Amino acid sequence: MQTLSAEQRRFFEQAATTYRADLAADTAAQGYLTSRGLGGALDTFRLGVVRRPLVGHEQYQGRLAIPYLTPAGVVNMRFRCLQPHDCKAVDCPKYLSADGAGTNLYNVLDLKKDSPFIVVCEGEIDAMSFSLAGIPAVGVPGVDAWQKHFARCLEDFEVIYSAGDGDKAGSKFNSLLSREVKARPLRFPRGMDANALYVKEGAGGLRRLIEG
Repeated sequence: MQTLSAEQRRFFEQAATTYRADLAADTAAQGYLTSRGLGGALDTFRLGVVRRPLVGHEQYQGRLAIPYLTPAGVVNMRFRCLQPHDCKAVDCPKYLSADGAGTNLYNVLDLKKDSPFIVVCEGEIDAMSFSLAGIPAVGVPGVDAWQKHFARCLEDFEVIYSAGDGDKAGSKFNSLLSREVKARPLRFPRGMDANALYVKEGAGGLRRLIEG
């Protein structure tokens, strides 16, 4: 587990503040987030867009900035492509991690919510979707990003659900969480994920997964 220096924490905080301000004037990025059902939650998650990159962040120009928020402040950041293309088809990384940063659970503030269960999602946007639906959720940026110590963060929950995408990688994610923390998998239709279901059916669609 990486421990950040005071300087690193200040840098992440400055980045989050700068990119959040840039998003306020970026109608294209706001439109993208609205299309993903996240338009009303920009402040909750302190989402931003990189238009005035800080030194060392030049390669993230034009990307969505997703800060990792904790009670102690911003401890990490990831950057999502906002271009209207198929990232795989044009060899563009959909997500980039901050250089030199470790791997953290996303949305750890939900770990403090009064709930007997929590959902572990395959990605940050899916975790946001569950959280907005009133269901506590954290995110892991892919199956290969799982860290053994994450299990300790989940020990207080009676039930842990895993929300892998409805594809081969999602099945692998669910299998890993089943082994690591005895998670119960939530099943999505082929090709769908939590955010796609949230956009299609709203909060009720995600709640039905838990209630069913």
